[in-house]
Amino acid sequence: MRGRQLPLAVQLRDTASFSSYWAGSNAETVAALRALRHPTLLYGPAGSGRTHLLQALCREQGGAYLPLADLRAYGPEALDGFDASPLLCLDDLDAVGGERDWALALLRLIDRRRAAAQPFVFSALAPPEHLALALPDLRTRLAACVVLGLLPLSDPERAALLHDRAQARGLALPAEVARWLLQTQGRSSGALVEALERLDRASLSEKRRLTLPFVQAVLGRPGAERRAGDDSGA
Repeated sequence: MRGRQLPLAVQLRDTASFSSYWAGSNAETVAALRALRHPTLLYGPAGSGRTHLLQALCREQGGAYLPLADLRAYGPEALDGFDASPLLCLDDLDAVGGERDWALALLRLIDRRRAAAQPFVFSALAPPEHLALALPDLRTRLAACVVLGLLPLSDPERAALLHDRAQARGLALPAEVARWLLQTQGRSSGALVEALERLDRASLSEKRRLTLPFVQAVLGRPGAERRAGDDSGA
């Protein structure tokens, strides 16, 4: 698979939009990304929504999205054919930046796009000074970008997200259910939203309210082994 073929294979999620991203304390960062003017590096921990935001940006501005972790097996030639793209969003720089051939290809891509005044955005787990990169020059180029950081949601922000998304789906969310979800469904907003989607489908299918026993049956009790033949667990 070569670069020219990848836009046909890499599909943006239907749910990836700025309106569906719960920004919380990251509102200024999201606004700066959305008003993209310069080459940018967006960093944040796993589950902070980097992929969601890059895909939202591509959807809104008509760019090309490249998931580098998925393309690693194809080699740096996977970057070929994207020089004409008006915007290029490259996700998971960490997955390939430590390999010399990839680092060299990314360095050349950055230089070409800068020379042509074409914007690009990288995402990574950390800012440039903390990335394991094969070439010092690649670190220098990334440090010259606009560097934007995403913070993980605080507990009150996670609770607000949970109640907002439940209300939007018309789900009555008892306090004990909300507390259980916040304690068991991971730290990321994506994990909470995915849990609500599963509960919404199960509630409609079985015509059940979101009582704590029902929610635990659908999502599975933490640490419990799934019973043979039980298709209600996570």
